[in-house]
Amino acid sequence: MRRLLAGAVAMVALFAAGAAFPCGASFGTNVTVDPHQDIIVVWKDGVETYVFQPTFCGSSTDFGLVLPVPAPLSQPPSLADQQAFTTAVALSEPTKRQVSEQSGIGCGGNDASLKSGGAADDTPTVVASGRVGFLDWTQLKADTVKSLTDWLTNNGYPYSQDATEVFGYYVKKAWYFIAFRVSPGAVSGGGSNCQALGPVALGFPTATPVIPSRMATAVGTGTRFSWRIFGITHGDVQLSLPGASDQYRGLWYSGAIAIQDAASFAGLAEAGDRLTRLTLSFYAASGTEDAALTVAPVQDYRGTVDVVVHDDSACALGHHRIPHGGILSLFGLAMVGLFCWRRWR
Repeated sequence: MRRLLAGAVAMVALFAAGAAFPCGASFGTNVTVDPHQDIIVVWKDGVETYVFQPTFCGSSTDFGLVLPVPAPLSQPPSLADQQAFTTAVALSEPTKRQVSEQSGIGCGGNDASLKSGGAADDTPTVVASGRVGFLDWTQLKADTVKSLTDWLTNNGYPYSQDATEVFGYYVKKAWYFIAFRVSPGAVSGGGSNCQALGPVALGFPTATPVIPSRMATAVGTGTRFSWRIFGITHGDVQLSLPGASDQYRGLWYSGAIAIQDAASFAGLAEAGDRLTRLTLSFYAASGTEDAALTVAPVQDYRGTVDVVVHDDSACALGHHRIPHGGILSLFGLAMVGLFCWRRWR
C-alpha cells in the first residue's frame, strides 16, 4: 500500500498558500498577527508598486499598522485584485518530485516532509491621508522618534513601546511612515474576530526595489518570519535576494509572463514582464537590516521540492527488506514446520 502524504509541518512556513502579516509593524494589545505573508513587488522605471495583504485577529479598536517607505507616495493606498496573488502562486509553483522511502519494522511509518533544495521642528508633517477599505491611513514625515510616537498617541494609532528603536532606524534614514488604523465604526461589533483587507497597493519612487523588513521586528525579537515575495519587472531583468548568513533567501521561480496570463495581474504586469518568486525567512533580532533586493540578469528557473512517499509494501528485518508476500510465505513455512515437529514428537 502506497500512501502519498501531501505537505509537512516543517515546511509550512515556506509553502503556505495563505499569508497574512503585512510587511510593516502591526500592533495592538488584543491583536494576533501572523509572521507569514505574500508580497508583490513591481519595480519598473524607478517606481515601486508594493502590494500586501493585511489581516488582523482581535479587536478592531486595538489594531494599528505602520509601514515605512523611502519617499513620498506617488500612488496612494488602494485596493488591489486578489487574483494577482492567485496567478503569481500558480505560475511559480515548484516542481514536485516523488521520493520513495521504505517504512521500517512494522511498516507503520506515516511521516512526510517536503525538502527544498533630530531636527529643530519636533512636529511631524502630514504629507497625505485617506481611507482604503476599512482602514484610515496617513503619510507622515517625522524628524524625531518622539514626534512620531507623540503623533501616533494623540491620534489614536496604537503602537508598541518596543518599536521606538526600529522607528529610529527609519527616522535616521529620512524615510516616511504610512500609519494605518481601522476607521471608527467601520467594523461592526468592535471587530473582535479576524478581519482581512483585500490586497492594498501603494507606489513610491526608489532607485532600487526595497522591502522594509526590519520594521516587522518592531513586534518583538525571536519571531521567525517567512515571506513569499513575487517580483515583477520589465522582461530584461529579474529581482534577486542576495544571500546572508543570518537569513534564508531562496529563488524558487523566474520566468516570462505569457500574454494569456498578463490580464490576471490586474494591471500590475504586462505580457513579456518577468515574474520572480523568492522566499525570505529570518528571525527578528535587534539590528536586523532591511532585505536588500537587487536586479539581476534574467535566467529561467523553477525550483523542485521532494515529496516523500512512504512505501508499506516491504518491512525491514535486520538490514534486509522483504516484501509482504515473502514474509507471509516464511510464516506459512514456519507453521508447517511447527506442525510436523509436533507430529514427529
